[in-house]
Amino acid sequence: MKYEKKFLPREQQELSETHGELQANQTIREFATPEDVLRFDAKQTLVPDGIAERLGRSLQKEPPRSWWKRLFE
Repeated sequence: MKYEKKFLPREQQELSETHGELQANQTIREFATPEDVLRFDAKQTLVPDGIAERLGRSLQKEPPRSWWKRLFE
């Protein structure tokens, strides 16, 4: 037999208000591909300055490679 919690009217009202606030603050987004999700997330995420600098230096050291060489590696 399943147990269902019975809320008092005051508790039920508080739950309804909280749920309404959550729905008002959230926007539902649909993405066509996983790559779109990653792009969206990348726009929302701040990269720390130290990491950005190290990444920039690392990319400057790398010689550019042909796309077809990267494909078959």
